[in-house]
Amino acid sequence: MHGDRTAPALEEAMSDTATAHPAEDGAAVLAKRYLIQPDRPLRGLDSPLAKAYEAVDQRASSRSLFALLCEPGSIPRQDIIQQLSRLTRLPMIVPIEAGPVDWSPAGGQRFAIIFERPLGTRIVPPDGTRFTPWREDQVVHKVVRPLVPALKDLARRGIRHRAIRADNLFFSDGGEESTLLGECVSAPPGLSQPAIYEPIDAAIASPSGRGPGLPQDDLYNFGVALVVLLCGGDPVPDLDYDQMVASKIRHGTYAALVRDLRLSLIMMELLRGLLCDDPKERWTIDDLDMWVKGRHLSPKQAMLPPRASRAIIFAGEEHWTRPGLSFAMGRNWDAIASVVRGGELEAWLRRSFGDDESADTVARLSGTLLGHADHDDRILSRILMTLEPTHPVRYRDFSARVDGVAQDLAIQYHDEPARTRVVEALRAKLPQILLQSRSGLVPDQGPLMKTLDLMSHFIDRQQLGYGIERALYESNRSWPCLSPLFGRNYVADLDAILPALERVARNGAPSETPVDAHIAAFCAARRKTLPEAILKKLNYTKPALQRLAVLELLAEIHSITGPSRRFPALCAWVAGLMGPVVESFHNRSERVRVGTEIQKVSAKGSLVDLLFAVENVEALRADKVGFQAARVEYAELEDRIAWLENGGLTSREHVMRAARQTSTFISAVIASLTILVMTVLYVT
Repeated sequence: MHGDRTAPALEEAMSDTATAHPAEDGAAVLAKRYLIQPDRPLRGLDSPLAKAYEAVDQRASSRSLFALLCEPGSIPRQDIIQQLSRLTRLPMIVPIEAGPVDWSPAGGQRFAIIFERPLGTRIVPPDGTRFTPWREDQVVHKVVRPLVPALKDLARRGIRHRAIRADNLFFSDGGEESTLLGECVSAPPGLSQPAIYEPIDAAIASPSGRGPGLPQDDLYNFGVALVVLLCGGDPVPDLDYDQMVASKIRHGTYAALVRDLRLSLIMMELLRGLLCDDPKERWTIDDLDMWVKGRHLSPKQAMLPPRASRAIIFAGEEHWTRPGLSFAMGRNWDAIASVVRGGELEAWLRRSFGDDESADTVARLSGTLLGHADHDDRILSRILMTLEPTHPVRYRDFSARVDGVAQDLAIQYHDEPARTRVVEALRAKLPQILLQSRSGLVPDQGPLMKTLDLMSHFIDRQQLGYGIERALYESNRSWPCLSPLFGRNYVADLDAILPALERVARNGAPSETPVDAHIAAFCAARRKTLPEAILKKLNYTKPALQRLAVLELLAEIHSITGPSRRFPALCAWVAGLMGPVVESFHNRSERVRVGTEIQKVSAKGSLVDLLFAVENVEALRADKVGFQAARVEYAELEDRIAWLENGGLTSREHVMRAARQTSTFISAVIASLTILVMTVLYVT
């Protein structure tokens, strides 16, 4: 369906320490309690980006459970998993436990989420197959009424589901008289939603850039799901993605999707309220609750964009509205410049809409076009913002809502061209410019602006502990560490860093250090009090200081995550890298002593103790004092040798000085003897 744009116990389970090795029969073990059977898939419970398998609670085997194993490219919403785990009485499939598990079919770790198994099946096929349209009374009594409490509770808690669609609803029991909301935690918000379910601005954004969105987005998704049920499937099967979005812009979502569907006035009222394209005018959860209780409201009329007095031709097609032209331009980037340079867009805004302010802005920006691709692309992006500020940030093939930029960077990180577009947009501060133009219209605008500014700051600082990686982890608090060193290990928090590196070391430590750009940035983002001096030393060019900083960082993580834990293989790996540090000792015997101590301490598996052995303050001070004394003595000897080599011993000055000293000495001796003899003669 237009899919081309498509609790304390729980806390413990989500930490690496709770992850167990597979059971002897190949089952994965989560939280030392739940068995996940890889040979027992449950196709009917699959999510778009996660596969379902049978799960067993070893403490209560009678419970009917299933597990979702997230695909490698899909990161679960750990920020809301724990909150949802407490909502056990809602008509919704909520997580019970979650965390990384050793998944034998993949030869590595996957993030697993345990759920109660619904008693009923999905209410519609997940593959887009058409079905018998539902009657209005069925929609109201089986879907709307049962699900309003869940929507109310989510809204009250500030949780956005962002995965409400017809094929993610389940019958609550075999009687098929009531429904449940499906899960919403196995993928980032909006990523798995078909574009038809998304509000216009989110549908224009790439799936990875939709972000958490507004609270009203869930109600819009819910409204589209109701239309799908009433139509028996996709309400616009004859339209492709571009045609579907253009139709929503031109006619409004309600008219574009409902078309000729015959509805009662009561159902029209409901759908018009839920599908209103203006978020400020769209029904709230309280409006929906009032409707369910019989207090009907006046039907919302579609707020269509103003129509121009004359059309503008772009890419061979006529466009009558600013949103329609903006969408078309974003889809045909290379054709924008010709319309802008020719002054057609400025004239259209001024004459057809009387918008002199926007026309002047377009004229000013178009005058700065230089014919250089990167520079001109930034200008064209700003012109699109002026044309229609409610649309996402567009920058060539990058398209994201302002609150979805961070998510887009994380999801697209391994796609270098896509990642480059996000970075270029942030360097040009395009998301911030668009956000400023919406002053007062975006919830939490202050924190969002701060996040975007922080991302731009880190991206411009290309050093270990900063850079693109730091921007990623600072703005995506539940994102796992993407270091290549971890391979197929799932490292979601600081507690999991050292155990993952220990596993890497046991399989044969690489020649490089165990701290790369990702690990340094991840640790800095997750540990706000990490000493800045450590990050600074990581970027030194002197090998001894850089290697010492690696040990300092790992020892800091060891200290705060549990110094009693032991990592002998990792310590051996790090100890093997301390050669430059040992060589920095000047005293040969001290080098031997420190090297021996490092090997001895590393076997104990404590990075904290290893750091103490390497960075022994008293030994360093003694070595420094001894070295300074040796330098002074060496300098004196060098001066003496140079003096002798230059003939100092036979020089006239030296001979005369020596003669004077000798004659003085001899005279003193003779005088002393004379006095002694005279004294003896006198006495006798």
